[in-house]
Amino acid sequence: MRFFAILFFGFLVSVSASNAHNYAPHWGYSGDGSPEHWGELADEFHACKYGKNQSPIDITQTTKSTLQKPIFDYKNNPKELINNGHTLQVNFNPGSTIAFQNKKFELLQIHFHTPSEYTFNKKHYPMVAHLVHKASDGELLVLAIMFDKGDENPVIKQIWSPIKAGESKKLANLAISDLVKNLQSYIKLDGSLTTPPCSEGVIWLINKDNAFASDEQIKFFTDIIGQNNRPTQAINGRKIIEISK
Repeated sequence: MRFFAILFFGFLVSVSASNAHNYAPHWGYSGDGSPEHWGELADEFHACKYGKNQSPIDITQTTKSTLQKPIFDYKNNPKELINNGHTLQVNFNPGSTIAFQNKKFELLQIHFHTPSEYTFNKKHYPMVAHLVHKASDGELLVLAIMFDKGDENPVIKQIWSPIKAGESKKLANLAISDLVKNLQSYIKLDGSLTTPPCSEGVIWLINKDNAFASDEQIKFFTDIIGQNNRPTQAINGRKIIEISK
């Protein structure tokens, strides 16, 4: 009898450890998993509540800078489109890079939010693309491209596909360089990821007024994902730099 008790106890420990290992806190944009609760969902989400350089913010004033604009070297090398339940995201194969302040960052993925997360004098743009890059030392750089309503965007047209949450689709072509060829100015600031774990130390480059998407394209995304923007966070004295030379 003692043998079976020990065996059963070992089974419970094993199941408990397995569940702990596989547990992933549920977060989202409404209900108990909404942004105001992110910092309470897991220890690793601590920065979402207590971080001092959180993103996004409302941008009201900028300081002119002589920093050089980023230099793009993007290739047509998409890997796949996925619907992860929070956004539509394209992952890229290695080879596309951005150079900024004498440092090279590799493009990892692009994903979208409706409406935009960063605001300008409390104004949202209808949609934003976040292009996530990573340097060899692990530092992250995110390029945010604001989309206003206008003509159909040919790059967005290559991405949109009616896939359900948890599904993925191989992409053979995506002219990602066309998305950045008309960008003219940038706002730079230090911030964080805008989704859990809200890690800080992220370089943000934000572009506005240079990209457009049609009503139908914006509605297509919203119909699949819904509204998925984190509310603006405290600036806490951060310096907001405008790069326009």
